Amino acid sequence: MEKEIEKQPLDEVMLAMDVVDTMRHQEMLVERELHAEDRDRKMMARLREIYASQGIEVPDHVLKEGVAALKEERFVYKPPSRGIGTALAGLYIARGKWGKRLGAAALALSLLWGGFHMVMVAPAERRLAKQATALNAEIRGAEDRIGSLEQDAARLQAALPSKPSGIPKSLVETFTTQRKIGEQALASARELTVSARNLVLKPDIKGKDYKREGPSAQGRLKEKEELIAAAAGQVERTEGALATILALQHLPGELAAQRDAAVAVAKVDSARKQAAEDYESGMAALRAGDLDGATAAAASLKAMREALEREYEIRVVSRPKEYSGVWRVPEANPKARNYYIVVEAVDSDGKPLSLPITSEEDGRTRQVDKWALRVDLHVFQRVSADKQDDGIIQNRRVGVKKRGHLEPEYLVATTGEAITDW
Repeated sequence: MEKEIEKQPLDEVMLAMDVVDTMRHQEMLVERELHAEDRDRKMMARLREIYASQGIEVPDHVLKEGVAALKEERFVYKPPSRGIGTALAGLYIARGKWGKRLGAAALALSLLWGGFHMVMVAPAERRLAKQATALNAEIRGAEDRIGSLEQDAARLQAALPSKPSGIPKSLVETFTTQRKIGEQALASARELTVSARNLVLKPDIKGKDYKREGPSAQGRLKEKEELIAAAAGQVERTEGALATILALQHLPGELAAQRDAAVAVAKVDSARKQAAEDYESGMAALRAGDLDGATAAAASLKAMREALEREYEIRVVSRPKEYSGVWRVPEANPKARNYYIVVEAVDSDGKPLSLPITSEEDGRTRQVDKWALRVDLHVFQRVSADKQDDGIIQNRRVGVKKRGHLEPEYLVATTGEAITDW
């Protein structure tokens, strides 16, 4: 039937559709005629009358076609069954309504996500990236320290002498002990650096991986740094042994030279005795491997020699706006007073000297260009009266330090004690 309809002229098809439409609008006619025994004939007759009244001539085959089409509901719209296809078609048809809402919702979600990312996600990512960068830098730093320790160990190994050349026989045993200490410390340092090197850590942790890889990497790094610290301690121990060995080579000669120079210039037995004691103290320290003690003894001998060679006068300070005398109330006896005159040392050319002076108040020795010398009340009053007379102290000379002597000779009554602050 469909093929036949397709071959019919378009005007006949349109006319058949009009016939069907006319029958639908004539509800009474349809209702009545469709239930009659000869309904088809009567309906066609009725249709002829209707079209004839309108001046339209409709062929019988067109009327039959319209009646058949009405029965078959050929020109009746039947909605498609509901399914995924009809649902999608409906959405497409209504896109004008829901599209704006969906766009607004998408924009809102985009803004919310952007805000969340800016406030929460981005700072967290930057923080993780910063932590990863810092951890990578620590890992690289640890590797650099291992390299430095390996270089130090190689340098110290080459520097450790194999024989006690230039060392007095009395100190050969000390040399052997110190070399053994250095060798053992170096061996330990090498083992520790190898262990640290074998604890592999790559400085390539990414910020996005920090939460997963960071804690374990930090744990391994801590273990690595402990090994490095232990190796550094052994390297330092080796350096101490090497320093002592080198001191065994030159300090005995220096101690002897300073002792002999001090004895040569000394004019009193107390200075000679002190020089001998300082020398023996330094040598004993060397035999014990006490480099600090030996160095201190050498420094003491040098200072004593310089003191023996020095010559100067001790004079009362007499300058405008400067104290020439002070007094103190001792803590042990609040009812008493200690009296001092302010003095300075001047060489043969009249130039002031800076001397090491020990304060009786705190026991500290300071290098000063003036100090307060403790005297009795009579000396204090005499100096005070002399200055008050015309502002000038006539007799300022209160002591003389001669070459070859350790202590000055005082021309006034004094205990020789002093203070350096007032």
